[in-house]
Amino acid sequence: MKFTFAINQARYRDGLNTFVHELNADALLLLKEEMRLLLRDIIRFTPPKNLKQGRSAVEADIQKAVGLLDQDSFARAREEVRLPMRELIRRKDNETLQQAMRDMDGRNWLVKPFNKQDHISRRNRYGRVRQKSFIMTTDRIAYRKYVREVQRRVGLAKAGWLRAAEGVGLKLPSWVKRHAGYAKGGYTEPTPNRMEIVARNGSIKIPNYQQRIVQVALNARRMSIEKEIKRLASGGKTRRASFAGTVFGQSSP
Repeated sequence: MKFTFAINQARYRDGLNTFVHELNADALLLLKEEMRLLLRDIIRFTPPKNLKQGRSAVEADIQKAVGLLDQDSFARAREEVRLPMRELIRRKDNETLQQAMRDMDGRNWLVKPFNKQDHISRRNRYGRVRQKSFIMTTDRIAYRKYVREVQRRVGLAKAGWLRAAEGVGLKLPSWVKRHAGYAKGGYTEPTPNRMEIVARNGSIKIPNYQQRIVQVALNARRMSIEKEIKRLASGGKTRRASFAGTVFGQSSP
């Protein structure tokens, strides 16, 4: 899904205009600085928070579609159950193991060789598995290889903002930047005749992304701008490095 936005929320834009007018600010500098802060928040709010969280989420999603049976399985079972079941797993006797599991709880378990399609086919349009299946596999090596393959994609949604982030001088972590060759995004530089920055992300599959993340970040930046204006209007100093030493209402000609 391609997602595009520009800074055009009315109150937010009005706050930026106040900065420009009252502090005689460089409008281009301010726009790029504010887009950098906005993108910082959007990327920060875009999951996952870090690589570890993302890798864990990937494995949990795959486990909903295909569970792994290995020598750690049946840890809570009695020894007379645990040991025979683990022996079946070791031998990859899928047919006997499948029947034993069905006899244990009456569920329609399916124990089979690992096939990544058992995961892919159960993903929704956002790339998530919502309902746990009863498919299991004893193919530990193939399963782990596939998990690692999908985990390598962690950070792709954030990386969709990479070109825009580079355009405004925002640094991203290495686990996000590694997707530079695959991330689909874009950035349009502002000019004196077109005071607009457009950022595009073509890697988004997150449900309600605009409402849940982008709008929250926009609101946060708007409130920050309004708070800064109130501070300046009451005689306080600006925290914006680019406006250091300026006084509200006494802009230079």
